[in-house]
Amino acid sequence: MTRREFMDELSTLLADLPDKERLDIIADYTEHFLSGIEDGKTEQEIAEQLGSPKAVARELLAGYRIHQAQTHASATNIGRAILATLSLGFFNLLFVLGPFMGLVGVLIAFYSVAATLLVVPVGFLFFPPNMMETSENRLLLLFGGMASIGLGGMMSIGLLRLTVWLYRQFLRYLQFNVQLIRGK
Repeated sequence: MTRREFMDELSTLLADLPDKERLDIIADYTEHFLSGIEDGKTEQEIAEQLGSPKAVARELLAGYRIHQAQTHASATNIGRAILATLSLGFFNLLFVLGPFMGLVGVLIAFYSVAATLLVVPVGFLFFPPNMMETSENRLLLLFGGMASIGLGGMMSIGLLRLTVWLYRQFLRYLQFNVQLIRGK
């Protein structure tokens, strides 16, 4: 594979990147080719040393997506980072997707519990149960509802903080995973 073929294929595969980033990467790889030629290597040897443009593009896109997820926190960006990391191989399918889906499932369950603790006491105001005939039962329901709302509120705050922390930790894990595949 010649330098021109390598660069054309790499540029095509990196079409999702902003033009400035893509042109910087192409310039870096062009410089790598030029310095290799100065050292007496052929373009084919340099291309073989770099690997296939598809593998290079996958690694670069994964790094870019992880960086995007770090700088602009959103579910879309973390999803793109995970998909880019998954494209690096079967190993990532097992060790990235599984823990991520498990954590998402647990968080959804905890958020559901928190929402239930917040909503059920409010529902008792509109649909009172039959047990509200005595003042003791009304007080029990009132204080139980207050405790439920308080616990649901504290749980919601804790879950929001936990979600932000897990988001950061998962991004660190994705970075580690990409570096592991690159061999660094």
